[in-house]
Amino acid sequence: MTRASLRRQRGITLVELLVAITIMTVLTTMIIAGWISLTKAYSSTSRSDKQRDSSNQAIARMAREIRDAQKPLGAIPAAFTYSEPYRIQFYSTFNMAGNSDPTSTPRLTQFRLQGGTIYRDLLTAAGVVSSSSILIKDVVNEGYHPNKALFTYSAVDAYGDTYSSSTTRTVSPATLQTVRILLLVDLNPGKSPNYMDISTTVQPRNVRHQ
Repeated sequence: MTRASLRRQRGITLVELLVAITIMTVLTTMIIAGWISLTKAYSSTSRSDKQRDSSNQAIARMAREIRDAQKPLGAIPAAFTYSEPYRIQFYSTFNMAGNSDPTSTPRLTQFRLQGGTIYRDLLTAAGVVSSSSILIKDVVNEGYHPNKALFTYSAVDAYGDTYSSSTTRTVSPATLQTVRILLLVDLNPGKSPNYMDISTTVQPRNVRHQ
């Protein structure tokens, strides 16, 4: 066999094999890193979209119930019993059987922000929570700098003038006219903060002339 024939039959060298392996390793690493990055981006987008949807549903639910607040028949003076920055308490027939009957007795309902979660409570006549459900989590109104009230109110004073609640001024529930809801939500909890705010103003339809 000639020397030329031996040269043609020679395989790859160890150096060539190592170079090929190195190139394949680099390409594989780049592909895996790209796939992980896309997966994280999709997961983050999906989580953010879900949180946005939950926020819209939560504020719509609060607005609808507050709008339908009504004073019970009898000695109770007003539809609202508490009007605080992170708690609102009122009487409502929302989702009650027979709520189309004007003589039906509303139940005491409460929305409260506690520990980053908004709860919807049903209360007894004595104000004790009888059942509670979570409306939305990862709410950052209390942790924002400066803190942002979940609920702010406008009311009418003794002279017939409208004024608004603030960090140093509250309104009487009996004179409440409108409720502004400001919801600050972290779209990326546990990661880099990504806040979204959504707000609406509600005029309770049954207490306009109180």
